[in-house]
Amino acid sequence: MSTTKSILYFDRPGPRCLKECAEAAAMRAESLGLGHAVCATTSGRTALALAKALRRAGSRAKVVGVAYAENYARRWGRLDPEVVARAEKLGAAFTRAGHAMGGINAAVGEDCAGLTPNKLVARTYYTLGQGFKVAVEAVLMAADQGLIPSGGEVLALGGTATGADTALVVRPACSAEFFSLRVLEVVCMPRIIPRR
Repeated sequence: MSTTKSILYFDRPGPRCLKECAEAAAMRAESLGLGHAVCATTSGRTALALAKALRRAGSRAKVVGVAYAENYARRWGRLDPEVVARAEKLGAAFTRAGHAMGGINAAVGEDCAGLTPNKLVARTYYTLGQGFKVAVEAVLMAADQGLIPSGGEVLALGGTATGADTALVVRPACSAEFFSLRVLEVVCMPRIIPRR
């Protein structure tokens, strides 16, 4: 059996795509009956936008917002308690975690000026866009925290800088089982991907 499905392509990446990305993702989550939706979020706004879009689409998927670990939060921002509270009223949960494609390997790579396996994987995903890499990484981080079930399918959102411009349907895995993770569908993504 085969299926024809549309993919929404944005003319460029970035936070201005958030509303359309969340709406397209929510419609797909509802049509597939997905129980979980994961998104990277700095302030909590992406998780809140996704939770609202899911409810409007009639989906009961639980949103998991994945925020920066403390070392990155000091540089790039923390969850906003007011935004988090609003998202939690819609059933969202939040976690702060170290980057799945970072950690000890990143420290060794920075200190020893080498290309470590995690950086190789991250750079490979960047060929599909920063949001693509971030969506996959958020799923790994949420799975590591036990916030999403392994083996099922989840919605995953990631973005370029802030917001979300990429939505995927993913079969999750923990980061130590990385090669079991599967990207099953692209719901939306930028058509033009800036060079890193």
